[in-house]
Order: sequence, then structure tokens, then C-alpha cells
Amino acid sequence: MENNQEQLERICQLADEIVATLLQERAFNHTPTLRDAVEHLARTTKALAAIQLSNGEQADDVLRYSVTKMKIASNAVKQQFQTKASIAEM
Repeated sequence: MENNQEQLERICQLADEIVATLLQERAFNHTPTLRDAVEHLARTTKALAAIQLSNGEQADDVLRYSVTKMKIASNAVKQQFQTKASIAEM
């Protein structure tokens, strides 16, 4: 079983893989809002894991960044949901 540091490093690696895939693949091109939301979530997850790896150095800045990115992702998902709901009503 991996220790905490190895798990946090794996989280960072997976977040990087998600972002790299989003930049290469066209799977989300028809819904760029959702693509952006997934990217924000991946970057936020990596930033939060990085806080743990660095023992809290620059935690305030990273936490502010994380809250902002999470709000952007949340708004993007809500916007996509509202768009689909509007289309369904037509």
C-alpha cells in the first residue's frame, strides 16, 4: 500500500494526465464548458495535493486559487445543465 506522499504524488500525476488528455483529445470540443470544468477540477486537485506535499507552504494563495477554480467549474457545469434543460423544453 502506498504511503500518503506517494498517493499525493499519484494525484498530481493523474491531474497532469487529465489536463494533457484534454489538450490533445477532441472528445470535449462539442462541450467546451464541461471540458473547462474538468480541467479546473484537475488543476485544483493537483494544487490541493501540492499543499500537502509542501507541508502547507503558500497554502493561503493555493486555497484562494482552488476556491476560484472550483467556483468556475461549478458555474460551468450549472450553465451546461441549464443549456440542456432549455433545449429540452423547446
